[in-house]
Amino acid sequence: MILIILLEVNHIKKTRISKILAITLILGLLGAIVPVYATGLLATPPQFQYKLDSSNPTGSGEVTIKNIGEETVNVTIEKKRILKDDVHLELTDDGIADWITITSPTNFTLASGQSAQVSFTITAPEEYDYNDAVGAIVANAVPQSTDNQPGITVLQGIQLVIPIAVGLPGPIVNSLVITDHSAPQVLLSFIPGVFTYELDNKGTVYANITGEIKLNGLLNSATVPIETGVYPGDNYTLQTNWTPGFFDFGLYSADTTLNYGRYQPDNTVKTHDTVLVIPVWLIIILVGGVLVWYLRRKGVKSPIKIKIQRK
Repeated sequence: MILIILLEVNHIKKTRISKILAITLILGLLGAIVPVYATGLLATPPQFQYKLDSSNPTGSGEVTIKNIGEETVNVTIEKKRILKDDVHLELTDDGIADWITITSPTNFTLASGQSAQVSFTITAPEEYDYNDAVGAIVANAVPQSTDNQPGITVLQGIQLVIPIAVGLPGPIVNSLVITDHSAPQVLLSFIPGVFTYELDNKGTVYANITGEIKLNGLLNSATVPIETGVYPGDNYTLQTNWTPGFFDFGLYSADTTLNYGRYQPDNTVKTHDTVLVIPVWLIIILVGGVLVWYLRRKGVKSPIKIKIQRK
């Protein structure tokens, strides 16, 4: 029997980290008792970048895919659009993926140490913004099954992403919208709280984002820096954490400011939230007080007696 486990290492969401860890643990345990056939791919060059204009709207390229693993693999080539944020890494079939045409075979076999060339062309539409779209050539490799191997065999697949950045000069429109956001309502000392922002770039250019969350309480304050970026047309999930310290307690105003722009952060979006911080020491005092009150009410005497004598 052959057991095939595929790990798509470049096309997972961070929310699935626990699943990936579980698969990794299973592979580690299986590796101790059954043969494991791993794969490896190397791309040369590792990425492409094009500066196209209206007189030259088409570019071409060739990437060499080499099998650096020990087993013969079956390779499938795809064209994708890259969407990446703090939570997700997704490869989709829209946007810049429609600009890419693969001109070489998309299915082939590579023995260990063998290489193959993948050729492509890319044609941008008449109106688009310079260097603001990122696509990719994606190589998926799976080892050939070995029917003559007895028992259980683990086959690990791999996905190799070769980024392609391309665009055309065009009007610069900066437009970033916070479509939704959430903040922790109650936090305990030393336990991080997650602030989440759903961002939608409705402009025509990449939005470089810098900002901060200012938290102001009765006695203390804190600042959480933010730095990221969103491509045009992307729905981006931004996440950042704040961990209250020992002396943080009470209500805190959480004011988030995001400054964005293609070259200079000239535009701003803001949100406001309120966070209640409950210190651990207060919980200990309350629990201790309730416990003492309960024991006294039940007539339970303390096992420790302190006697003071005067001389």
